[in-house]
Amino acid sequence: MTKKPTLNALAALALAGLLAAPASAGSPVLVTLTGSLDNTNRGPMDPDRDKLFLFTGVEFEAAHALDHGALTALPQAEVAADFPQGEEEVTFRGPRFADLLDAAGARGETVIVQALDGYAVEVPRAELEAKGAILALELDGEPLGIGGMGPAMVAFPRAERADLADMPDDWWVWQVFHIRVE
Repeated sequence: MTKKPTLNALAALALAGLLAAPASAGSPVLVTLTGSLDNTNRGPMDPDRDKLFLFTGVEFEAAHALDHGALTALPQAEVAADFPQGEEEVTFRGPRFADLLDAAGARGETVIVQALDGYAVEVPRAELEAKGAILALELDGEPLGIGGMGPAMVAFPRAERADLADMPDDWWVWQVFHIRVE
């Protein structure tokens, strides 16, 4: 009888860079976009190598894989927010979702953001962009790490915009590793 890997084992695989083909030699992929994309840089999900994708039921024929360098090469934005809601204001930094989706040639109108623990949320693309969402890589100047809220997190400028003041934390997905566009 084979034992299904635990999330701890899968996190170790993620750190070792074994979950997805690297975007550039020697640099592990942090976030993979799948679905309705024009710009892809990796082939299909490989059940022998892509253990987290297998474990979480993510299948694809082609994807846009981004390592830290590819993510930081996109235009960066800083947003101020209280996170969790009602707590102290912090600053997140990372690419805007609009730029991230454009880089992958995303054609869909729905974005499904998935965390390492399997939590996923479906958000209309138009709302992500209109609300100024970023894929945060840093919190108060420190990288988001696996084991904390990283490798990446969805963040909104809640402290900067009155229309977001009452926004609940449901769309603030942390430990993001996969984004599907439909």
